[in-house]
Amino acid sequence: MFFLFSFFLAFLLPNGDNNQAAVVTVVAKPANIYIERSDAGQHLNFDFILKNQSDEKLIINKVELSVYDEAGKLARREFYDEYGRNSLELTATPKIEKQSQTIFYNPFHTFAADVPLKKLHYEFSFSSEDRKRYFKTEIDVAPLFYETKTDLILPVRGRVLIWDGHDYNSHHRRFDYTQENFVKSGYKTNFQRYGYDFVIVDEQGLNYKGERRVNDDWYQARPDKMEDYYSFGAPVYAAGAGRVAFVQDGKADDRKFNPADLAADERAYAGNYIVIDHLNGEFSWFGHIKQGSSRVKVGQTVKQGDVIAAIGAAGSSLFPHLHYELRNGGGAKEVEGLPSYFTNFKRLLGSRTVNVKKGQVDTGDIVDWQDSGKK
Repeated sequence: MFFLFSFFLAFLLPNGDNNQAAVVTVVAKPANIYIERSDAGQHLNFDFILKNQSDEKLIINKVELSVYDEAGKLARREFYDEYGRNSLELTATPKIEKQSQTIFYNPFHTFAADVPLKKLHYEFSFSSEDRKRYFKTEIDVAPLFYETKTDLILPVRGRVLIWDGHDYNSHHRRFDYTQENFVKSGYKTNFQRYGYDFVIVDEQGLNYKGERRVNDDWYQARPDKMEDYYSFGAPVYAAGAGRVAFVQDGKADDRKFNPADLAADERAYAGNYIVIDHLNGEFSWFGHIKQGSSRVKVGQTVKQGDVIAAIGAAGSSLFPHLHYELRNGGGAKEVEGLPSYFTNFKRLLGSRTVNVKKGQVDTGDIVDWQDSGKK
């Protein structure tokens, strides 16, 4: 069984009073925090919820991390503050409004492979706007390694770019589920924490043919042809064996999403989708599939490598691509993402190709399917 040991301690500085109610409390989410391994080292993907319980706006001055090994010995110490070593989080969320909460994405997210991550001690420092009162909040986090239970292969074949994965800056990681509209809809955590956007590209890394595009073409929804995109209509393969839990393929490939649809279907942001239950607590999610392309039905058993649909652009999709991820449930409101490692693929590194027996992929990687010889 996986577990997380965490606690908070919040007090006023100087002259702290142990009987005083906490001014700022902090909670680490999700409940189970995992260490993900890659060629670059170890990665942590989690958030803090900071709750300002005072009647004044507070400034986030500093966040400090101390890393301890199994013997309780200090192995590493880092910090970010508002003066010298700033960070994206301190810039984006410098203040917390009175009697409110904010999400704070863990800024210490990547470590060398040899750093022991037995216990991580975080210390947050705050001040009043007039700089006359100072506060401190502390929390311990004990992350654990997660081993993917399901044997997974890449769900898309060909020259594939991970357009956006789940690195520190990705939109999948930076889903603010504390916003009022999500809270009212019942979302309590980040269901897409370990998501990927798989996009088929040419040798120049472009995902379309024809005239060059600019970002505004997609973000301003300027019309173009689905057929210009290499991904559109390409087969989607079952990443692992299992049983089909959910199917939706009736939505048009119009790259449109109405948030009101979430009231009836918590998976609606994906437009069309297939969810496979691997019968071990892991579920594969395939989003934005092409309208009418599903080859499977709910309850059907699928084998790894079966063609289950085609890539489309339904739902919240800038352009045709496959959103894939591993989760611990078939829904979204009560569901968290899980680290996923793929078997038998190739990394395309310019003129060099590296065969990977089992490994992780993330934003910017260019990969291709590799025949494992399995039948």
